[in-house]
Parts: sequence; C-alpha cells; structure tokens
Amino acid sequence: MVSERAGTLLNILVREYIHTAAPVASEEIARLSPTKVSPATVRNTMSQLTEDGYISRPHASAGGVPSDRGYRYYVESLRKLPQLPVRIRQRIRRHFWHVERDVEAWSQECATILASLTANLAIVTVPRARSPRLKHIQLVYIQEFLALLIVVVQEARLLRRLLPLEESVTQDLLTQTANRLNDHFSGLSHAEMEARQVELTPLEERVKRDAAGTLREAETQASLQHYADGLRLLLGQPEFAQGSRAQEVVGMLEERVLLGSILSEVPKAGEIAVYIGGENREESLRPFGIILSQYGTPWQASGTICVVGPTRMGYAEAMSGVRYLSAFMSQLVVDLHGGAAAG
Repeated sequence: MVSERAGTLLNILVREYIHTAAPVASEEIARLSPTKVSPATVRNTMSQLTEDGYISRPHASAGGVPSDRGYRYYVESLRKLPQLPVRIRQRIRRHFWHVERDVEAWSQECATILASLTANLAIVTVPRARSPRLKHIQLVYIQEFLALLIVVVQEARLLRRLLPLEESVTQDLLTQTANRLNDHFSGLSHAEMEARQVELTPLEERVKRDAAGTLREAETQASLQHYADGLRLLLGQPEFAQGSRAQEVVGMLEERVLLGSILSEVPKAGEIAVYIGGENREESLRPFGIILSQYGTPWQASGTICVVGPTRMGYAEAMSGVRYLSAFMSQLVVDLHGGAAAG
C-alpha cells in the first residue's frame, strides 16, 4: 500500500515526467507539492517508492522515472477524468458536420481528430455488426445477361458483386425482383435468409443465394477495416527516436500485428481499458501504453477506438478524448439506425 503522502508525490513525479520526459529530481517534486515538504523527505519517499517498484533511479541521488506500476497507480488515482474543453468539443462537431453521412468517413475523421488531441497514434475500426444483417438489395442492369448486385447491410456498408445471369433481363424485372426479396428478407442475417422458406422464381432464388453468400463473406472477413492516423506524431516521441524502434512500430502496423493484438483486448461497451507496458500480453507491445474503448451498439454495429503511445503518455487527456469520441461515435451510429441512445 502507498501512503497518501507518497501517492501524492508519486503522482507529481508521473505528471512531471509525462511533461518533460526527463528524470524528476526530489527538489522539483518538493517545489510542486501542494503541501510544504522538504527535499530530504521527498528523497526518503522516493527511496521507498523505488524499493516498492513504483519508480526507478540509476543511483540514489538521481531523479526518478515512473515504472509501469507507477503509471498504473497514477491512472487508478484518476477518479474523475477532465472534460474536454468546450471549444474542442465544438470543433469536433464542426469537423463532423462537413463529413458525409458514412461510417467509413466518420471512422477516418475520428482517427484524425484523436491523433491530433493526443499527439499519438490513433486507430479506429469501422463499425460492423457481428452478424451483418440485410438492409436492402439493389439490382442494376448492366447488359442483357449481366447485373450488378448491391447488398446494403444495416451498418450502412455497401457490398457489391457482378451477377452473371442465364436469362435475359430488363431493369424493370431486376427492380421487381429486388423489391420482392426485400419484402421477405430485409433485416435478416445470412443464416436466417438461408433458413427462411419462401416460394421464389429461379431469378429470385439466384439473387437470394448470392446476397446471402455476400453477407456470409462479410461476416468471415479475417481483417477489420480501420483507419490509423498520427504515426508520425508517435514516432516523434523521444522513446522512439532510434531508427530501429521506429521500424518496429511501422512493421507492426503493416503486418497488422498491432491491430490484432489490440482488438483482442477490447473492453465491454461503455468502458475504457488502459494497458501499460508489461500489462500488454503481446511482447512487442511492451514499450507502449494503450487506451481502448468500444463504440456503437452491440445489437446494431460496433467499432473500436484506440490510442497507442509510449508508456509516458498523457493518460488523463487521452482517456478524456477516447471517452468523448466513443460517446460521440456511438450516437452517430445510433442515429444512423434511427434509434435513441441508451441512457
């Protein structure tokens, strides 16, 4: 257990180190302390914190550097996250007003804004349903024996495939076919479409089969569509100044190691998860602090918002940004589906 005074001094050290990226001296901690405390008392406290694994010091007279355990104490002591300033919230809304009503555009804009807010790497996945459901089918005439099948899923994605046909068709016939299939199958998953028994014409049966197959493929896609921004900001941090460290980060992004590892740790909706250094399961992520949140609704479509920075990141500000944008994106997804946000 850390005493109240030791905890206060530890949090001062963490905040100062986050700001300066330089070991924090006892004299500086004493100067910043809200209550009068001598540098000698601070040195004794730092010795105990070093012994307990909250900070590290190369030698007794050196300044202190937070360990993963020290950062964890600091994060857990953030009982109330600061609100994003009103001007920043207004700026975020203005940014989204100029973005088309499309989940991919929203996800890209969210990553750009979050990277700017945190000066670190931001990753945002495009919201998708666990089992995509059909919103409606469109059929577009291309030529006499060829049509374009457009499957619109409920999370506002468009899935397209060419449909070679064995009989000559017109646009009127294609429109009639699509309307009838929408009447019977709108709102269903691929499994529910395949299970529902409806008397169909050969053309309708063919389109139904291809539409269900398109939904199945969307469900089993190995990689999630996502947008990343702020890589240059992350690599500009002192921790990644060495060329080899920068190459490791770029390699993890290109090989999607980072995305796969991060998404395996996504918390429940409404929660923010923070993983610091050695708390990350993947060894390659040990140099990082990672903040995660899920947005959207589990019964419609959901995605993930993530900040990746050095363990020396501004956790309070980053968590506030993730919390606000997660709630904002959730409301956009709910509005897109014509519902009201829970709570």
